[in-house]
Amino acid sequence: MDNQLYFWNNYPIIQEQLMQVNEIIHAEINKVNGKVGLALRDSFAVNGKLLRPALVLMFAQFAELDKNTKRRMLNVAAAVEFLHNATLIHDDIIDESKMRRGVPSIQAKYGKHVAVYAGDYLFALCFKLLSDNGKSMKSLQFDGRTMQGILGGELQQLDHAYDLNLTKDDYLEQIKGKTGLLFGLSCFLGTYESGLKISLARHAAEYGEIMGQAFQVKDDILDYTVSANQLKKPVLLDVKNGIYSGPLIFALERDKDATLRTLVAKKQELTPAELREIERLVNELGGVQVANELADKLTAKSIKLLKQKFPENKARADIEQLTAQLISRTY
Repeated sequence: MDNQLYFWNNYPIIQEQLMQVNEIIHAEINKVNGKVGLALRDSFAVNGKLLRPALVLMFAQFAELDKNTKRRMLNVAAAVEFLHNATLIHDDIIDESKMRRGVPSIQAKYGKHVAVYAGDYLFALCFKLLSDNGKSMKSLQFDGRTMQGILGGELQQLDHAYDLNLTKDDYLEQIKGKTGLLFGLSCFLGTYESGLKISLARHAAEYGEIMGQAFQVKDDILDYTVSANQLKKPVLLDVKNGIYSGPLIFALERDKDATLRTLVAKKQELTPAELREIERLVNELGGVQVANELADKLTAKSIKLLKQKFPENKARADIEQLTAQLISRTY
């Protein structure tokens, strides 16, 4: 079993389904030849937590599924993971990131041209699986709007590069596009494609967007509290690239003598020692504390929505447990 699938030990049904999703993923990418095929196989050699496909499958548990629908849901879950990995590959190109999940990124190992094609191929696979397995155009339409929103978030992040005056609202809008929308799509697809009403699927999407924001805030906190070896990615690379996350934004608001602001303003010239000093100041000024409070608030909001709109059963209990698990994670 893939090491990351141990994350799902407390959810044995989902764990088993994710193993089947992995089989679908590898069957698809094994069809690709040449350097792009090699790059794709490298991309999926080390899996993440498979959170997005898991959310598809968890929300599908609210419905009674026949054999055909269960098969379709596995393919829909794989489509979401293809979309997620496509965005990661393209992000690494833009950020010129050398590492992803503890191994060399696709753009670092194969070059940007191959990485672009690999990401594009995954976008195509996502649409293929959704069109082949979706019960109507609504899922494709929602997917299209999600991709547009994700790109909008990326463009907003680009426009705000090196902006020392980012606000909490700016940050929330950015992380909605960066993470929230894809979480929302996953929850929507799991609900709608399993046969439940579209009104309920929209509530699922709202939950996913809020929970995805909480997840991203927590991810940003870990950059300032956990080592690069633990996270399996270079920490504070975003600061040099002008991408400022919650802990830094909130610390800058409390930076009365502008010590932190002066450091951050060095942009690409920041040294490793100065990045460590930024990390210390962000913690000392309370940026991490404020970010933790925001993550807790978003988590509570998402769980409240879940309880209001979904029946009390095993499926909801599992999602509530997962939500709490994600906000308390240390990696």
